[in-house]
Parts: sequence; C-alpha cells; structure tokens
Amino acid sequence: MPNPNMDATINVVVRNRNTILFQDKVKAVTSYNDKGVFDIMPEHISFISIIKNSVIIHKSKNESQEIKINNGIVRVYKNSAFFYVNFES
Repeated sequence: MPNPNMDATINVVVRNRNTILFQDKVKAVTSYNDKGVFDIMPEHISFISIIKNSVIIHKSKNESQEIKINNGIVRVYKNSAFFYVNFES
C-alpha cells in the first residue's frame, strides 16, 4: 500500500546501454505498457514490465521531466524503480 506521507519519495534510475539518463529520488513516475498508462509511487509493490512511449518523472508537484523512448523494461523493487530504455529515434 502506498505511503500516505506526502514527503515520501522513490529512488529512480533511468539508463540506456551507454549512460545514466536520470538518477534521483522523486515523488512518482508514469510510463506506458500494453495495458496502458501506469504510475509508480513510493513504497510501490515489486513488479517488472515492458514499457514503451515515454518515462515521465514527477520530481515535485509542479515539476516533471519526460524521456521519450522506443521501448524498455522497468523493475520496481524495495522503493526503487530501475528503467532500462532505448531512445526514440
């Protein structure tokens, strides 16, 4: 169950084959899979999914960063989300 603490964060790492594109603690992350859009919140249950389209990193209530991708995979484990992606060409 998500943590009700409004100051809660989740550690996020987004990388491709060559480099780390983003690494920090954030409020939430949004991405897409074959079922549609989904969010990853602090204290999220562990899972793995193939992703597509983009990774939207919600740094704060008013600040987000979008990374466009062709495809990738996300692994959520112990309050961390690891994204391994290919850039959109």
